[in-house]
Amino acid sequence: MAASSVNDLARYRRIALYAALVLALTLLFLDRTAAWLHRPDPDSRAVVIYTTSWCPYCKQLRAFLDEHRIPYTDYDVEHSFNGGMGFWTLRGRGVPLVVVGADIIYGLDVGKMKESLKRLGYETGTPPPGRSHGLDEAGSGGVSRL
Repeated sequence: MAASSVNDLARYRRIALYAALVLALTLLFLDRTAAWLHRPDPDSRAVVIYTTSWCPYCKQLRAFLDEHRIPYTDYDVEHSFNGGMGFWTLRGRGVPLVVVGADIIYGLDVGKMKESLKRLGYETGTPPPGRSHGLDEAGSGGVSRL
């Protein structure tokens, strides 16, 4: 082999190594950032849901939370980068994925949700009187959709 082709091969290997290093660091950065943003703290009081627009269980979940006037943040895992990263970080395999305080609930499990919500001080036994379609007087229901 000629000396120039050996030098070219070494150069291409170095470039590939640097590219692999940049890719690995980027993925590590994304993973750690997503974990920092989406993993619940042990003392968290937030209710966060990861949903899609077409999922019937997601619609039931939103209706349940709206009906009981529980404020929540809704991430669309298909149309939101933040939602997709959070879903990935929490090891979601299907929607809905619900985070109540420090509890992570996979799927629509109303029993587990009620237990977790009760620990946060939310009453879920009977909907408040005068509730219709999960909207309060201002029409927002305490919802933050991302």
